[in-house]
Amino acid sequence: MSFCCSISGEAPTEPVISSKTGRVYEKRLLIKHLEENGREPQTDHGLSEEEIISVYADPPAVKPRPPTLTSIPALLSTFQNEWDSLVLETFTLKQQYQQVRQELSQALYQNDAACRVIARLMKERDEARETLATLQAQVGTVTKQATDEEPKNEAQAMDVDKEDQSPEEVYCEKAAETAQVLSKARMKREIPEGLVTADAWKTAKQSEHVESLHTTTKPGILSLDVDRAGDLALTGGADNHAEVYSRSRDQTLATLKGHTKKVTAAVWVNGGGLEQSIVTGSADKSVRIWSPKAGNGGESVRSMGWTKSSIIKHHSAEIAGIAVHPSNEYFASASVDGNWAIHSMEGTTVISGSIDSPIAKIAFHPDGMFLGIGTADGYAKIVDVKQKQVLATLDLSSSVEGATEINGLHFSENGYYFVTTSPCEAAVWDLRKQKKAQSWSVSDLAGNDEARFTTACFDMSGKYLALVADNVFVFKVKGWSQLVALPTGESSVHAVAWCGRVSSSIVAAAMDNSLQYYAPE
Repeated sequence: MSFCCSISGEAPTEPVISSKTGRVYEKRLLIKHLEENGREPQTDHGLSEEEIISVYADPPAVKPRPPTLTSIPALLSTFQNEWDSLVLETFTLKQQYQQVRQELSQALYQNDAACRVIARLMKERDEARETLATLQAQVGTVTKQATDEEPKNEAQAMDVDKEDQSPEEVYCEKAAETAQVLSKARMKREIPEGLVTADAWKTAKQSEHVESLHTTTKPGILSLDVDRAGDLALTGGADNHAEVYSRSRDQTLATLKGHTKKVTAAVWVNGGGLEQSIVTGSADKSVRIWSPKAGNGGESVRSMGWTKSSIIKHHSAEIAGIAVHPSNEYFASASVDGNWAIHSMEGTTVISGSIDSPIAKIAFHPDGMFLGIGTADGYAKIVDVKQKQVLATLDLSSSVEGATEINGLHFSENGYYFVTTSPCEAAVWDLRKQKKAQSWSVSDLAGNDEARFTTACFDMSGKYLALVADNVFVFKVKGWSQLVALPTGESSVHAVAWCGRVSSSIVAAAMDNSLQYYAPE
């Protein structure tokens, strides 16, 4: 007679029976279970040791031999399985051991290499210090002749270094030097002597009206730039031409022909003038550099003009804007597909980049380290040219359909204000806080509900701001008080510029091919 324990399934050595269910258990296992749970296994019945009945077998039950080990083949199979497991475990341990050895060897090699590099750098540092100490000791004994020759040697060394640099590195070095010089000069900048006062601008009115600068078959002046003296107006028209108009002579000095589609951007180099170059961009996807003729220094208008010196076909879409770098050795161009590039005045492209929005306007920061880009989807982005990264994104988007494009963007000479315009809003931004310092809606200024902002421009002193909607509105910077509203007539104005360092007048270019000059009385 034999029993099977309900817990272990094996023959119990000390069988007991539950008085409640009649099940057989191994006494040792059942008591341990009751101490932990207080209930009979596999039931919800409470059970105590007093309710357990011991079973006495006569003769005592003998525990059966495990069925798997009752024959020699079964034993051999068991031994084989154990041997296989042991072999696999040994193999795994060997693999792990080998991996650990490799990792340790690699760590030792890396440590040794690091120690060698540190030792070499320390040696070079000590040698450099010794060399520097030797040179410093020799400075006091250098003769005047050697001192005179030193700048020449340094210049030669710099030339050799620049020959080894890439065009991009040369640009970045030049941009950094220019920014450093201009930043220091800006801190000491004073108000120009003779600057027209705010009270004088309150009396301003139209002083001149120049008609028919471009051909009438395709009317419209799309771009305007005035030279530093305020005399020469450079215009880009829908008739595929750029023209140079002299205010003092009251006549067109030159017509720059070559583009096959409308000229969307035309700018002076180095402040402009008869002996300065011109850069133009067009909807034909090309950028052209124009050099002044030798006759520009004379009095004869017939001998004056500019000739094409270079054509840049870097872009694959319409040119949206051109901006000259403050060093006057480079300029930036941008196309409506979101691509921008930096070019030398010789026509070589040195840097190119792109943003994830269509570009509408572009301008250099006065220090030349950053680009301001206005997009067609209502954002103004500040781009680090060297890193080709967007540093800040300012949202000007509008809920009005078709009124999100940034159609005007200009930096103030103070370096931390810049103005943007979209059809329904104009805003002045403080770059230090990346927030609006002032903003206007069309309804705040324009008397016509259908009027739209078209452009904006700071003067050279950074003291005045001109906004264009149905009128040219002149504001005083910081207080942002409106000084005067100058009527533009029936034709819309898409470009405006200040004349001269003392802001003596404003010129607006209209879509009827006319220039309108405004000045205080």
